[in-house]
Amino acid sequence: MGRKRKATNVNSRAATLKKAKATTGTTTTTTSTASSSSTTAVAAGTTAPTVTSAALKEYPYTKDYDMKGPAILFFRRLQSKYGGKKSTPKLQGDLCEEITEHIGGDVEPWDIKTVLKLNDQAAGGNDKEITLRLADGILRGGLPRCPKCFGGRLRYGRPKWEIRPYKGKAKRDSPLKGRERFHCPGYFDDDHYVNCTFEALDGIDRLPWKYP
Repeated sequence: MGRKRKATNVNSRAATLKKAKATTGTTTTTTSTASSSSTTAVAAGTTAPTVTSAALKEYPYTKDYDMKGPAILFFRRLQSKYGGKKSTPKLQGDLCEEITEHIGGDVEPWDIKTVLKLNDQAAGGNDKEITLRLADGILRGGLPRCPKCFGGRLRYGRPKWEIRPYKGKAKRDSPLKGRERFHCPGYFDDDHYVNCTFEALDGIDRLPWKYP
């Protein structure tokens, strides 16, 4: 009788362990699948609600962009809040202020430059310049390559050479001088600088803005 009871207890304990092991395996598989889905969602550039903070902590870097999770969510919030709205000086000012407030916190200057590069935009300049460029892209869309030289990246605003002189580059006389406009600063072909004088007030089709 004692042996039978002992065998029953052993069998019961073995069944419990087997059940627990099976349950643990299922949980692990589910977690792994969820994490994999979250990573794919970040890399694919889907909307922010599909990516949880926990998933981003587990996978702080995406496959395609060298950017931390908080910065990714920050750019998505900006896109959701401002993207597609009609651009006004006040709206652009609010957007620039919001970006500036978060520099050094959720987002670093190199994060902004990464998004600019993702959209094939000029990524050089100080914090103020890249912030203005990011805000312009979110509100109006990306700028295409220059339709005249095909190598330069178009910019919008008053050209630098009009505001202050540069070494080896004199200010250009232009009928549009003093006005904000599309302009091409030229580009480098290997080590050789190729000058371009393209300028226009309108007629440039913006490109859809991409974000991580």
